[in-house]
Amino acid sequence: MTFEEKLNELISEVEVPDELSPENIALMLKAKNAQSKMEAEHRNIKSAPSVTAQRRTIILRTAAGAAACAVFAAGMIAFNKQDNDVGQIEDQIDYSAVSPENYDDLYNIYTGIYLDGDSSNEEQTDTTNSETDDDLSPAIAQTEPEPEETLSELSSYDFSGSADGRVSEADIVKSDGTNLYCISNGKLYIVSLETMEVVAEVENKLNPPVELFIAGDTLILVSTETEEVQITDISDSAEDSDSSPSDTSQTEPDVPAEASDTYSDSDSNRITSNSVNRTNVVVDFYNISDKTNPILTTTYKQNGKYTSSKIVGDTLYTVTGYSDYRTAPLDKESGLDSYVPAYSIGGNKQYVAAGDIIIPSNANSTDYTVVSAIDISTPYVTSATVKAVLGSSKNVYCSADTLYIVGVGKSDNDSDYSIITSFDLSAPDGISYKASGSVAGKVISPYSMNEYNGLFRIAAELNDEDGRSVSAYVLDETLTVVNSAGKLLPGESVSAVRFEENYASFYTDSSEPALVIDLSSNPPVQTQSLAGTSAYLYSFSDDKLLGLGESDDGSALTLTMYNAENGLMLNTVTFADDLGDINSKALTDRRVLLIDSEKGIIGVPVYSHMEFGTQNRYYVFEYNDEAGFVAKGTIEYNDLDDSSIFERASIEDDMLYIVGKTRIVSVQLSDLKVVDVIDF
Repeated sequence: MTFEEKLNELISEVEVPDELSPENIALMLKAKNAQSKMEAEHRNIKSAPSVTAQRRTIILRTAAGAAACAVFAAGMIAFNKQDNDVGQIEDQIDYSAVSPENYDDLYNIYTGIYLDGDSSNEEQTDTTNSETDDDLSPAIAQTEPEPEETLSELSSYDFSGSADGRVSEADIVKSDGTNLYCISNGKLYIVSLETMEVVAEVENKLNPPVELFIAGDTLILVSTETEEVQITDISDSAEDSDSSPSDTSQTEPDVPAEASDTYSDSDSNRITSNSVNRTNVVVDFYNISDKTNPILTTTYKQNGKYTSSKIVGDTLYTVTGYSDYRTAPLDKESGLDSYVPAYSIGGNKQYVAAGDIIIPSNANSTDYTVVSAIDISTPYVTSATVKAVLGSSKNVYCSADTLYIVGVGKSDNDSDYSIITSFDLSAPDGISYKASGSVAGKVISPYSMNEYNGLFRIAAELNDEDGRSVSAYVLDETLTVVNSAGKLLPGESVSAVRFEENYASFYTDSSEPALVIDLSSNPPVQTQSLAGTSAYLYSFSDDKLLGLGESDDGSALTLTMYNAENGLMLNTVTFADDLGDINSKALTDRRVLLIDSEKGIIGVPVYSHMEFGTQNRYYVFEYNDEAGFVAKGTIEYNDLDDSSIFERASIEDDMLYIVGKTRIVSVQLSDLKVVDVIDF
């Protein structure tokens, strides 16, 4: 047997991986050509080698010998490769984000990402938008929400408020000065503050509300729903029925497919139909001009799991993380539902336009972040501006005028870097693409991002030749790095980073920060004054920061006031030291802590599990520059279980209203005398 005959025999015997089939190679090449065409129409791109190039190299190395190489080479004959500039990742990689001209271009790029090895699973390691909590480890309890609280608490740090009063965050309790609106046990209650009576209830058993807004005479309820969607895959019946892509790292559906049927059409194609459950966010708009009779006016739905929402001026913004949950590559006959996120207004379904989808260079995930802008200045909602970013669905931060979405990319040496895309929320249509950028390292969590004085700050974990470390970066509005902290805490596992004004606090395995740096210096410098005293910092006024923490053994809580400029401690108080095992939702959700800087009032809910039930307390303090913290008093209840734990409080005139899941207590602020109680 000649060498050529022997080689042909070996080629015929070796199984070619599905990724390297002629059909799939053709799709990858189409994807590369489509993206190259779009990039050429925008601006030159300088970046690390693409993930496509890296994984193609891996495939070549691991392919089944001469057969795989022969098939791949055949596909490459018709492919005119465009080289990228190769550079080492430092603080930032320059690259552009592009939008497809049409759904065909989007299809090619989307499919190319999938076939090249979708890393959406890797993206899922950050916690933002899953009701079931994708991954909380190794975050400390005081730094990340409890799993069951994730959905309702996400906006506590993703969407920051502003001092100008234009920004309203979604919450479970709101007040318009005359009525209290609160979500409890899956219902919305409207309570008259004058009579302390429930004047109306709103209930949707299919989609119980999780958060709400009040905008004049409009009540906005945010909920989630799960819909069953049929996904159909068409393939050549001549293929082996067991063949499937070797990469199955796609995000799994919320609920496994309930049915799977396989049949053939007249053209001898194998058609597989699977039923999957897809999550949507539902936003219901009610007219509440008559508070006793809320009337549903419009329902808006958006594909994806709920990340957060907020109102800026007269615009409602809703952000979701979307995955189509496919488990096989797309086919040419696939419908838009298979790879394009959708939304609906009053049941009228629409798809996000191809030109409104941003695709960062080197995106390596088929997950989307979807954001909508809805004008709520009119009584009825008739339209929405909807944008999406392909390649990210987990890390989102929003200020008063900018939305930031952060994904993950890979460098040529397999190091992570964070891909950042920003949107302008002051655009005439509510939202428009603003800038793209990147920093070295993988963003630690959505809680480790922040904007202050127009500068975006982000903390990321680095893994390179020097080992594990963390860093913090400051970027301007063009997403160019203007300050960075270098490599911090080498070898340590940082579970969370918190930003407040000029400071960044890094947490490892303790409720107290392991390191606090001052970002107003260039480069940032460590500050000792804020470290080791309080777990969390909150803005109290223009020149003061309020810290809430707990003792090392968890037996007491502390409130500490700092000078915002230099971080020096002004005053501190210890409380709840007689309860033993103490808990406070204010340690995981900043909305739970009541701060009224105008009246100088601070409220902290605390609960403790006793032998025969739960003890609920609400501590009220007054702060002034002369006396520091002054304890005004404590509201206390003993309950059989946790159903009445205090979660929010609101001050209206001289009254304090404390809200739990099943109880509202009205208290006279002057002497903390209980005036009335409502039990649901």
